[in-house]
Amino acid sequence: MATNQFEVFGVDLRDIGRLWLTAWRDLLFGEDSPLRQRLDSMVSLTTPEGTMTTYQAGKAVGNNEVPIQAIAVPDELVLSRSLSLPAIAEADLDAALMLEVSASSPFAPDDTAAGWRVTRTEVGGELQVDLVIVSRSAAVAFMGEVHGLHDAGARELWAKSDTSWVLVRGFGEKRRESDYRRRLWWAGGWVSASLALVLVLAGLSTFFASRELVQLEDLQREARQAARDALVLRDELAEVNAAIVELNTLRRQLPSPQIEIARLTNLLPDTAYVVQYTQNGRKIRLRGRSTDAAALQQALTDEPIFLSVTAPQAISRVGNSNEEQFFLDLELKVNRQ
Repeated sequence: MATNQFEVFGVDLRDIGRLWLTAWRDLLFGEDSPLRQRLDSMVSLTTPEGTMTTYQAGKAVGNNEVPIQAIAVPDELVLSRSLSLPAIAEADLDAALMLEVSASSPFAPDDTAAGWRVTRTEVGGELQVDLVIVSRSAAVAFMGEVHGLHDAGARELWAKSDTSWVLVRGFGEKRRESDYRRRLWWAGGWVSASLALVLVLAGLSTFFASRELVQLEDLQREARQAARDALVLRDELAEVNAAIVELNTLRRQLPSPQIEIARLTNLLPDTAYVVQYTQNGRKIRLRGRSTDAAALQQALTDEPIFLSVTAPQAISRVGNSNEEQFFLDLELKVNRQ
């Protein structure tokens, strides 16, 4: 008998929220995600033997060289492990693997770089984890001696595990991740716009159908009522038409969120992205991250489309990364092209 009152069929109900978020994260950012397989950038991998293969979302797609390049670490510099974990561990998978890296790495914590690739087995639904650990200093030295690269972020770094190639985190993968997130935002915007269009068409269909029904009822009522009632109905219809005209006028004057999101997508550089977007009439609030938030704010201030660009909160550094979190309040001008 389970001693945990929150446990049902071996699943702790308190983990449902984290499992739900993990499922969405895997759908959007997982290595085996169908979205990543379609939207991820191609990577040209150079092996220690000098051969070159192009990959997309971990799968070989040819031998053509592409702008994003990766370097394979020699096997003698890589410590690799294969782990089998139950599916329920997925909610805390990153934390568990970081502990495994700390316990298994023979290198100093500041000199340890690692990566992992998670796949699900067809039988039992277990998680198969390919874990690789390398010395950061040894990897940087290899990049400099063999490829003449002295910037750790110049190339992605991949390592070979027993079954597949694994990305070593902390090197040049930020460019590909940024491109993927940007494409994901674009795809999400198109999907949202399509759903909004479907809802608008459904609403128009309902509106016209209900309007036809009202007209039929009016015709039946006019046949039974006197001329005075018909005049009253005519006046009411005139008021409804005036209200519709007013509503249409307001709709044309208020800015469309889809248009403003598309405009911001064009204005923001690849080094910045938006995490939260809120719009109330002509006022827009953004929360996002950028490698230079102050320059981004100044660039938006210089745009003639905005009446004002203010920062309700101070710019803050995000952990040990080179990103800064920003909060911006934008106000659109009334007369804009």
